[in-house]
Amino acid sequence: MRDAVGEAASLFPTSVVTGRSRDKVKDFIQLENLHYAGSHGMDIKLSDETEAFQPTSEYEPRITEATERLEDAVQQIKGATVENNKYCVSVHYRNVQKKERKLVKNIVNRTLTSFSDLKVTHGKKVLEVRPKADFNKGHAVNYLLEYLVNKNNWDRSQVLAIYIGDDKTDEDAFKVLSGQGGFGILVSKKRRKTDASYSLKDPPQVKEFLQKLVSWKSGEAQV
Repeated sequence: MRDAVGEAASLFPTSVVTGRSRDKVKDFIQLENLHYAGSHGMDIKLSDETEAFQPTSEYEPRITEATERLEDAVQQIKGATVENNKYCVSVHYRNVQKKERKLVKNIVNRTLTSFSDLKVTHGKKVLEVRPKADFNKGHAVNYLLEYLVNKNNWDRSQVLAIYIGDDKTDEDAFKVLSGQGGFGILVSKKRRKTDASYSLKDPPQVKEFLQKLVSWKSGEAQV
């Protein structure tokens, strides 16, 4: 998959937009020719830029405080983990027994009552604690598109943006692209309501899709 993403990035401007911290994801992917947007797009760094775009940087101390409180609150629940992603906190309950998952959600909501400037959203077996500031993956996609269009003097009407995602929080990006001539691709084996235009079943199909894009751009095959 790393090779497939790297080859696609060598031919198309490619970004990773994730709820995890930007530094963690970059260390995991280990590709320099990508634009990285961590913390649900609240921490963006372009591949050729030294400065990061961090529209909610003032929330970092609050996120740190919330992380510490949440760690204390869920420590007795086996399988529950808390991850500080710099500008958001992820409380993972994938490995928690089903009968205790509702308890995790209740604890998180109760803990956050003293953090009126933060909100809780739901992902795949994870609770995301984020600033109430109006910024999400959709805003990140807008920022990346505007940057790339202006930098390269592109005609915006000639740019086709594709966003691939499997999480509920990716719907914000799907919505943005559906109104701008681009499209989203939902990765899911189950049918569900979505603003994506197309779907792929799983990561292997995502890899195959990227490989076909590379072949098409290289003139080797039709997509």
